[in-house]
Amino acid sequence: MRKKRLGVIGVGSAGILALTHFCTWLGNDWDIVSIHNPKKPILGIGESTNGGFVGLLEKGTHFALGHKEDLKELDATLKFGSRFKNWREQSWLNPLLDGNTAIHFNSFNFKDFAYKRLHKHWPEKFKVIEGDVKSLDSYPHKVVVDVDGRKEEFDWVIDCMGYPKDLSSYVQSNCTPVNRCIIHNMKDYDLEYETDHIATPHGWMFGVPLISRKTYGYLFNDNYTTVEEATENMKEILGVDEVDGKEYLFNCYYTPKMIEGRVCKCGNKALFFEPLVANSIFLYILGVRMFFDHIMENVPAADLNARYVQAIQEMEDVISYYYQGGSIYESKFWDYATKMTRERLQHRMHFKNLWNQYSHLKSQGALHYGPTYAFAPLTWEIVDDQLGYDSFRSPGGPKLKNVETLASA
Repeated sequence: MRKKRLGVIGVGSAGILALTHFCTWLGNDWDIVSIHNPKKPILGIGESTNGGFVGLLEKGTHFALGHKEDLKELDATLKFGSRFKNWREQSWLNPLLDGNTAIHFNSFNFKDFAYKRLHKHWPEKFKVIEGDVKSLDSYPHKVVVDVDGRKEEFDWVIDCMGYPKDLSSYVQSNCTPVNRCIIHNMKDYDLEYETDHIATPHGWMFGVPLISRKTYGYLFNDNYTTVEEATENMKEILGVDEVDGKEYLFNCYYTPKMIEGRVCKCGNKALFFEPLVANSIFLYILGVRMFFDHIMENVPAADLNARYVQAIQEMEDVISYYYQGGSIYESKFWDYATKMTRERLQHRMHFKNLWNQYSHLKSQGALHYGPTYAFAPLTWEIVDDQLGYDSFRSPGGPKLKNVETLASA
């Protein structure tokens, strides 16, 4: 009897997570095939995660937080939340999206770690094809992938080939006021088990601690801040004479059709958002789980695509929500950021209705019955309190503050 075949193209974080998920949940009547060109570099930076990431690795690779060797192989450190500094006068540890413990890991190490574990734990189904993908064609009953001129047939394919060349079929998101990032790595630093989220006069800066180094990313908007100004401020904050200088100019976008035919888009092929509260990996895992439901449970693609877009739009609102109240800085950037995100959230009716629902449940002493909207209700309550938005106040009425009220927050 012919084994069914699922191909995963790409070995960045999304590709490895997809391989791990399907090796875990599909039986030995499947081949789970990793397709990649070993000559193609991955983005390769320190990445911050949420609890779902650790849960998937535990099931698929037998990774364990208590095993120091597992952390060492991934150049990983523990993460208990994101430390917000300079967004308000006080700093706070922002809870995770899900679970209580996650990790920071080195994406350069991820493929080798996962390959070794997947070969060991799923030898009957984990396979590898090396080569460059020239084309990808979805038909009613199969997908044909051209790998260096050789035609490979699959029942289903997950496309994790990175940024799309053409964004014309994607939705351009306006959820964030930043569009550029400068990266710098430091080998000497004081380890704390949290991801830095440091507000600056020109935006904010993340810090991802690894065993070998700490990766910083200074995010700003080049319509309001020059690269030179951002670089100088980054050097001042970090106390260094020079920064690595690697830059990324980005747009935020997402696909309205995660599943098309027998192909599922994942990773940067499906979406890209700025890295506030490590939102993207959560969406990668959600997407591959939905594709599993399509393959194994025959859940219609249209339904899953709609649910995926809803999850993405929830994450968009989370990002805007943080910016709307500004920071401790008065600057051109923060004037723009607060005005833009406040106005955006005024038109997000599902988001505004949710706050009314949360507020009502809070007044009844039953907030935990509320629905999850990217964050769980408790996380929203903690974050909202630290940001000083007072969105859970009672009695009834709109709880997301209007522009005039927010201006004095």
